[in-house]
Amino acid sequence: MNEGLFHIREAHGRDLAAVDALSLAEDMGHIGSLQDVQVAVNHEDQVVGFIRLVFDDKGVCHVSPVVVYPTWRRFGVGRALVEGALGRHGELRLVSRGSSLAFYQSLGFEETPWETILGTIAHDCDECPIIEECKPVPLRKSLTHEGHGRA
Repeated sequence: MNEGLFHIREAHGRDLAAVDALSLAEDMGHIGSLQDVQVAVNHEDQVVGFIRLVFDDKGVCHVSPVVVYPTWRRFGVGRALVEGALGRHGELRLVSRGSSLAFYQSLGFEETPWETILGTIAHDCDECPIIEECKPVPLRKSLTHEGHGRA
């Protein structure tokens, strides 16, 4: 879908300012590190979206966060970032916030108990002053076939 508009690659040091700016624009704070961050870039190698993965002590992959630049939404960037991570790791867990629930459900994510979400990610919701507006929902998707895991 939309092949040629963007591609996904590992984040490099030069991407930090763009990733941070995108995260801050969405009120998500500084990313701080590009460890386990992949970026979607346009044909000029400009960041148009990113996904950061965080692993719990059992190696389960959590998304925290996935963000797409507003003018690049509806071009498949978020879908490509999430599906790429799922393909590499076999399972993803995350917290859907705001209006993103329908997006994740369209990708096949299902509700999961809060206890299955990495504590540092779940804790963000506990202290959020707009939790009622945000309506966070813990979600999970796992591929059914074997052979996936953190590389």
